Amino acid sequence: MVIRVGDDNLFHLIGGRATLDKVHKLFYDKIYGHPWISQYFQGIQQEIIEIQQSDFMSQVMGGPAKYCGKLPIPAHRHMFISEELFELRTQLLLESLTEAGVSPENQVLWLKIDQAFKKGIIKKDLGDCTPRFTTDEILNFQNPKKKSA
Repeated sequence: MVIRVGDDNLFHLIGGRATLDKVHKLFYDKIYGHPWISQYFQGIQQEIIEIQQSDFMSQVMGGPAKYCGKLPIPAHRHMFISEELFELRTQLLLESLTEAGVSPENQVLWLKIDQAFKKGIIKKDLGDCTPRFTTDEILNFQNPKKKSA
């Protein structure tokens, strides 16, 4: 899926790699600082995930195709990601897009790409999760706000 607007692609419309890197730095600062979502990223260097996300989005937005990691659905199959968690992640992404100066029109297009993977990433229950490798644990973290309530 490459989003095109007229003769241009979304990669160029948003300002290229510089904008991707800016958005992903802002976004993952929020992710790694969040008490719930950050638990899914334990042991993963933030800079690595920022680069991977920028590489992936560059490719799907019509920019340079450098991404060589797993696609989103297989990469998240061992994680229990609820609708609530996915929506929280989307809100953090939207905040990051706004802070980075991405136009509202391009935010809509960016989120369209992001939402294309939602159905395959969210799970209704733990039984929907499968390990990627035999040594994988299923990642399932409760919202800390709900624990204390």
